[in-house]
Amino acid sequence: MAATGAARIADAPRAVSDVVREDLRPQVGAIDAGAYPAGVLRALGAAGAYDRHVEGGPEGLLGAVDAMAEAGEACLSTAFCMWCQDALVWYLARSGEADARRHLAAAAAGDSLGGTGLSNPMKALSGIEPLALQGVREGAGYRVRGRLPWVSNLGPRHRFAGIFSLPEGKRVMGLFEAGGEGVSIAANARFVALEGTGTYSVMIRDAYLPDAEVIAHDAGAFEPRIRNGFVLLQTGMGLGLARGAAALMRADAAGRAKAQFLPLGPEAIEARASALREQVAAAARTHEATGRAAFLETLRLRLDVSFLALEAAQSAMLQFGARGYLEGADAFRRLREAQFVAIVTPSVKHITTELARGA
Repeated sequence: MAATGAARIADAPRAVSDVVREDLRPQVGAIDAGAYPAGVLRALGAAGAYDRHVEGGPEGLLGAVDAMAEAGEACLSTAFCMWCQDALVWYLARSGEADARRHLAAAAAGDSLGGTGLSNPMKALSGIEPLALQGVREGAGYRVRGRLPWVSNLGPRHRFAGIFSLPEGKRVMGLFEAGGEGVSIAANARFVALEGTGTYSVMIRDAYLPDAEVIAHDAGAFEPRIRNGFVLLQTGMGLGLARGAAALMRADAAGRAKAQFLPLGPEAIEARASALREQVAAAARTHEATGRAAFLETLRLRLDVSFLALEAAQSAMLQFGARGYLEGADAFRRLREAQFVAIVTPSVKHITTELARGA
């Protein structure tokens, strides 16, 4: 009986917290140096990190944010890859195309990893840059070409979403396979942080996208249905980083005593993070609203989370001082990561431009 009980405990699925503690934290340095955490990401999927928001309810959406934040307390690169995976699951779960939805179960379980691919379309919708992909109808599908400068959480055979325009102006959203025929990926830049996120430039050269891989034949109607969730999910990155910075400051007892008069300490960071999480919970309850006013409110919340991440990481750096200014220092890593929270689409400058335009 004892042996049977032990076997059941050993076979029990691990929680997200277990994966973060046992698998992720020992690899943070290697990931920051450029190692893609495929094993960690799959383990997080097995722990249920990516399937919480499949049904689209507010509790599930918040659960996905919380899982991402838990990883983000340790490593933003991993949290960002989780967001890419979550966004892909979000698109597939909202799709009305049964063929595309056949990929949902594997993506939600982490068995099939992939990227979001909507950075360029989000900017294009705001008039920041033109839509990068163009297509034409051909048989039972589309012939597509173009270049996406950055798509993350990619590797050979990973799938990612993309939106392309047709000559008549209509937009289509489809699922592409990295390394598939006509779809090549290349790592042609090195970043100051998040090198371990599987970020590549994608070149699509007359790739054929069959109707079976179409997420939405009318992306113009589909985009408003997914955009609030797309942005709300990102808050997990910033909330996790802020809490991680607070924990880093608190664990540095000697440094904290000397820096007690800095304007933003760990208690204040955690209080702001908790308040923002409550706002995320409230926004999750209305994520299906498709109007511009609701989207602007979502963007304001995302902006507040970005600024908290920046301020929290800056506070940690100020507390550590010269110790944090050394190569390999956690405080410096958190500062570099926080800057990414502020520039990933929709970036701070993107959001402030949208807010200035108003409703």
